[in-house]
Amino acid sequence: MISSGSLEFDQLKKHLDESRSVRREVEFAFSALLSAANPSDRGTRFLFGNGAEWILAAASWSAGVLTAPSGHNADGFDLGDLLNKSRSLWSVKASASKSSSSIRLINFMGSGENAEWKEPTVFVSPYYSGAVFIDPNKCPEIKRQVRNATDALTLTGKIVRDFADENPQNRIRFDVAVNQGAANNDPYTFIKSILDPSHFPHLAKPFLASVPSSASNRVDDIQRLVELRDQGLLNNEQFAKAVDQIVQS
Repeated sequence: MISSGSLEFDQLKKHLDESRSVRREVEFAFSALLSAANPSDRGTRFLFGNGAEWILAAASWSAGVLTAPSGHNADGFDLGDLLNKSRSLWSVKASASKSSSSIRLINFMGSGENAEWKEPTVFVSPYYSGAVFIDPNKCPEIKRQVRNATDALTLTGKIVRDFADENPQNRIRFDVAVNQGAANNDPYTFIKSILDPSHFPHLAKPFLASVPSSASNRVDDIQRLVELRDQGLLNNEQFAKAVDQIVQS
């Protein structure tokens, strides 16, 4: 078997090529990630990139590429260490676009004359039909095509796809969810999950008040529960259960 230039990527590719169940999980994970953190929304773009890193790290764990410091049977470990191990193998650049786009490899301030792409990188996109591994230190013909775009070093997606077509050992084929161009998720989901009305009845008021009039009865019901709790007629446990029933109704 011809190597991709990374024994770890070779191992991950073999695992996903041979395990349909794990490959399907990776596909579903990217679909779920797109729903939760659509990169069309600037506020969740960072979350999409970080989520892609974790999906590949989890797949690498499944493949045995990544292990806990004391092995898979270790009694707990720092997840941050696991992600750092993954980042020491490769950088991850993920996209949900089905067409070629400019990939920002390295951001910089100033002229960027000293900026250099050195990190082995895994590119993930529906445009590539999966994940593509490129080590710029071993692929000078690709590195020469990197461009300085004022505030970043960039590479076009077509260059990555052409490389994958010519080097199938560097591509793991799987379906990647396509971004249709509109963020359907609520950009305030994260802060709403923090300021849940069952725990923060006062701080949650602006979020409750912003609910469309069609749901105004639900808001009024929660407000009445807040008043009952403040009057001591409901304890915290009863209040939380009642709010959950209203929210889920």
